[in-house]
Amino acid sequence: MKWQHITLLSWLLVITVMLASCAATQPADADTGGLVIDLSTQPDPPVAGQVALIITIKNANQQAVDGAEVNLLVSHSSMGTMLLQNEAMSTGNGQYSATFDFSQDSQGDWRVTVEVRNVQPETIRKNFVITIP
Repeated sequence: MKWQHITLLSWLLVITVMLASCAATQPADADTGGLVIDLSTQPDPPVAGQVALIITIKNANQQAVDGAEVNLLVSHSSMGTMLLQNEAMSTGNGQYSATFDFSQDSQGDWRVTVEVRNVQPETIRKNFVITIP
């Protein structure tokens, strides 16, 4: 009987360790390399129709970062195949803007992945979620 309890506890320990290791491998935002990347929308809050996604990039000293190449990947949370992509144009002072058309039937959560190039040796990615009511 004691042997069965030890075996059961051992299996529970193995399963717990396996589950913990799976949780640690869930996708997360990559290190932003000391950059502060923020997302805002115009209009705010966003609505169905034309929405400007405005990215602000600052360095660790809170100084605007100009000269970056910024690409936006936007996908609907419940429609994995619905992917929109647009290059954000610099508007100065560390801000970059791209406009997307969120149609009337595109309500819900949208994942926005911001890709920043030409600032660090590697591409920097940061994820956001916006909600279209």
